[in-house]
Amino acid sequence: MPHHIPYQFGLSYHPLRPFDLNERNTKRLEKLLKLNEATLITKICKHYICNFIPDLLENEDEYWIISCYPSTDHSPVRVSIWFPEVFNIAPANHYFGHTEKLQCMVFVHADYLDIASEKKMENKIKGLHFQHSYRFRTGIAGQLAAFMPLESYFLFVKDECIFESIRAHNYELTLKGRSPFKKGHNYEFVRYLLGH
Repeated sequence: MPHHIPYQFGLSYHPLRPFDLNERNTKRLEKLLKLNEATLITKICKHYICNFIPDLLENEDEYWIISCYPSTDHSPVRVSIWFPEVFNIAPANHYFGHTEKLQCMVFVHADYLDIASEKKMENKIKGLHFQHSYRFRTGIAGQLAAFMPLESYFLFVKDECIFESIRAHNYELTLKGRSPFKKGHNYEFVRYLLGH
């Protein structure tokens, strides 16, 4: 297993950035909050950004963004660091599934897992499957996608190895530079998440 790397995660004393309200972002957030799964989605998203985004507040809309129903694929949630996605919530049939039921995609660092540990996790966590074929060319060499039902997210990240592998993946991506997608960041969504 790789050595731990230096990073800061979680909320800091850094103040939230001021921003101008965006009617489109507000409407997208309202659409998300009308979903039957809204309560679980917001819990998952708050957990993800607070535990797996390096320097969450300092880097907001600089090195990472979160979007609701982005125009590219209209998934309920997408988080990107630098260029590629690192996390999303989307209908399963967008990514290897066959239903409209929502699922999570989480990138982990492959250096933290071998085939045996992947299989062990898949047997332990309902609906979890790793997809080695799903990658971003702009990602990192150790990119490994994990797909799971929303209900399986918290059991998945409870595993210490998985927890650290997500942090390592995201930290490594942050080192690639600033995000080019600043217009896609939903400030309203972040403030909603941090307020709940």
